[in-house]
Amino acid sequence: MAESKNIVIASVARNVAKSFENDYKRILNAFSDFNVIKWIVVESNSNDNSAHKLKELANENSILQVIALESESGEFIRTKHLADARNMYLEELKTLQFSMKIDYLVVCDLNNLNKRISKESVKSCWDNDNWAAVSANQSANYYDIYALRHKYWNNSDCWEQYQVLKNLYKQKTPYFWDSALWNAVYSKMIKIHPSREWIKVDSAFGGLTIYKVEYIKNAIYEGLTSGSQQICEHIKFHESIVLNGGDIYINPGLINFKYTNHNLRRKYFIIFNSWFYFVDFTKKFIRKPMKFMFK
Repeated sequence: MAESKNIVIASVARNVAKSFENDYKRILNAFSDFNVIKWIVVESNSNDNSAHKLKELANENSILQVIALESESGEFIRTKHLADARNMYLEELKTLQFSMKIDYLVVCDLNNLNKRISKESVKSCWDNDNWAAVSANQSANYYDIYALRHKYWNNSDCWEQYQVLKNLYKQKTPYFWDSALWNAVYSKMIKIHPSREWIKVDSAFGGLTIYKVEYIKNAIYEGLTSGSQQICEHIKFHESIVLNGGDIYINPGLINFKYTNHNLRRKYFIIFNSWFYFVDFTKKFIRKPMKFMFK
């Protein structure tokens, strides 16, 4: 049962000054059956007044804790930076566990990416309580292929696969259709009906995931492989959960939104593709005469 259980909510924030208050109210309402101990927000790299706005809200709401992650010097590596930010909220979670029992960790994206989350959809996660982690679905096509690992659906890094396929394919219509991108990423953005059975996966995030804290002991996020290649930071974290004996599921009924930029690009794939290649072709066309002029 979800009632009276202690939870911690955690988020990574960037440029959330205009949207965070709505996210705060909406997500807290969806998890109002729980005893929310703390909402930890790790803020970094914002170029609006997010830091100031979050501090103001933290002064008004005792459950809100804001941590600033300083920008790294040198080359910015997105996945490493995200992993560092997420590990910061894990450290805060460990500190809280010294003084009280925390049952669940809820990790959620901000910037209105959970605008359809509801109390009813959260409750549906306890229709089956035999899980270590349960992640969200979208009412349009499922978008988060980068964080997904499933034996048949997506069993590798989709962007690494894209680069391999891109080198293999000879495009017959390169200015209208990117076969490598479609096969590696967008074809996997399937629509999952909310009423279908839960889908067991090795990894999934989808903008919101609920974790049983007992299964995330010693788990950390990693944004780089041993060869210093970028990897989705959720993959290693979820590998640890599976090693701890936990099962990870996508709950089709846990709907958190309809469209984000990712599945919108899939919907309008031909249009986006055509525009991208048109711009690329135009740039190359402009450069060629200029090179000729300066020979």
